[in-house]
Amino acid sequence: MLRLTEQPGQHALLHVPAATRAVVSWNASAPTGALALIAHRVDGSVSEPLLYVRWSPDERRSLDGADPTTAIAVDVVRSEVPLSGIGVASTVPLEALAVAVPPPRGASAPARPQVAALDVPPLSQDVAAHPQARGRWCSPAALAMLLRFHGVAADVASVAHGVEDAGYGGTGNWAFNVAYAGAHGLRGVVAYLRGLDHVGAFLAAGLPVAISIAWERGQLPGVPLERSDGHLLVVRGLEPSAALVHDPAHPDVATRYPRAALERAFRGHGGVAYLVAPRERSTELVVLTNDPAA
Repeated sequence: MLRLTEQPGQHALLHVPAATRAVVSWNASAPTGALALIAHRVDGSVSEPLLYVRWSPDERRSLDGADPTTAIAVDVVRSEVPLSGIGVASTVPLEALAVAVPPPRGASAPARPQVAALDVPPLSQDVAAHPQARGRWCSPAALAMLLRFHGVAADVASVAHGVEDAGYGGTGNWAFNVAYAGAHGLRGVVAYLRGLDHVGAFLAAGLPVAISIAWERGQLPGVPLERSDGHLLVVRGLEPSAALVHDPAHPDVATRYPRAALERAFRGHGGVAYLVAPRERSTELVVLTNDPAA
């Protein structure tokens, strides 16, 4: 379930179905800012402001705010008492604010056996000029592919610099990645999807999707890494038995993985995706997320 509000200013409260975890994403053009989150819980309790993130031209940092019931772990809010909403307090006006929570257990999307491949520019996460980052830049590489698809000139190293989280110590902070897209003229949000059929709804609408996956040895045939506890790639098309992807870790980037295996790697890791679109299509992002049959 995705809640999104445009031009919320500096304060907003987004109500969500009861959930024990959520991801808050935002878009802003201000070069410097900070956010705190206020957890509203189903028992009526409300947290004090929990420090979430701050950013400047020199650094972005997740702050991991917490109280005895609710804690932020880099980019995920987890609460022992289910959340009913999340308030946001910002030091700068925001252009968009989104809160995503997982769909109901077992929720699915209408079957999409085949969706034609979109023309997504392929990019590798291994950049010759930055050998120290080898194997670490899958998220900015996936994001850079989405940006290029939408007409934004982007290279992997620049995106990596723009999303690096000094608190987390890497480039995989989901919220910082979509915030980068938002700062470059697009609308970017983090969402929980219901599997590859759900991804197919976005592909059919002309929107490639970056998904977060994890697997152990032998679980994802053809993948260039033996295992991963978190990896980003772009889904660009679907076939009945295969997913057509741009995997920034693959030597060829453009490849295909067995659909059932990728489904397990995606759903088993939570079904988290980067959704990026022109700003005028932000309402469509919400509709497709909440009603994949639309």
